[in-house]
Amino acid sequence: MTAEVPISCKYESFNTLIKINDPELLLEVFLSQLTPEYGSNIQVEMYEKKNSVWEKNMANGNFTSHFDEDKQSILQHKIDPDKINTWFYQPSQKGWYCAYKPLSSKQYAMFFSTNNAENIIDEDYIQLLFGFYCHQLCSLEGTYRDNQTGLYNRKAFDFRIESLLHKHEMVRRNNPCNPSFFVMLDIDNFKDINDTYGHLYGDEVLTIISKLMNDSFREYDLLFRYGGEEFSVVLMDIDNDICKQVLNRFRKKVENYDYPKLEKVTISLGYTDFNRELSVKELIDQADRALYYSKENGRNAAHQYQDLIKQGLIAHI
Repeated sequence: MTAEVPISCKYESFNTLIKINDPELLLEVFLSQLTPEYGSNIQVEMYEKKNSVWEKNMANGNFTSHFDEDKQSILQHKIDPDKINTWFYQPSQKGWYCAYKPLSSKQYAMFFSTNNAENIIDEDYIQLLFGFYCHQLCSLEGTYRDNQTGLYNRKAFDFRIESLLHKHEMVRRNNPCNPSFFVMLDIDNFKDINDTYGHLYGDEVLTIISKLMNDSFREYDLLFRYGGEEFSVVLMDIDNDICKQVLNRFRKKVENYDYPKLEKVTISLGYTDFNRELSVKELIDQADRALYYSKENGRNAAHQYQDLIKQGLIAHI
């Protein structure tokens, strides 16, 4: 008697998605489950409609309204804002548009194409999986973003750093970048700002700093509000010299910004190599020690943990 061979059902993809509680990982897993047999032959772009404006989902989880004008026009004029499901092939772009509107004020869309003419698109499966993804995304909305700054919050920090250090088992096909440096930074004399001008103005400074962070770092770098006036950054695929230049350029941008009421605001930074042999605590401790050195030696500076060790300015942990 021949043993039965278990048949893998592609609809197990739904069970895979329902286990995810991180919006960014949800996107990565959705893309990996969308058409797994196609491999690298499929290209996918994700969009979200906010306040009647379509925005493109960037690699770092942020959104931009600046993208291909033809796609903007198609999204705006060919997708019915009142229709739950939309599906069509766009010959001029050689790809498919799929849109879904869950029971919320938002609408989601994706454009995907394939460079393999032999691929057969399973329309029903893709539409069902995309709709399920949209519902999951709505249920997770707001859980991983800081309400004030829009950066990743501490909950996201804990999950993302852990997954980067230990390579989460899910395939991260839409984010092939490798972490190079881990940065901790905070606003110098922030308590004085709050005490002198009030907490509302302090909140405005936090918002400005987060905006400068978004303007200064690349779309695939990870930006977090760690807590209070402290922030953290994971810089991807960058060498030591360029990292130092990027951080000092950002530091000077903060210093030279024209703040209302204040002559200037400065930040101190500490950073370390993103060593996957370390625990989360060890990684944070290294960057924190470099940050502490910056604050204890004049502030408004960026120092690397490994450089300070080599120079004998701090002791190895």
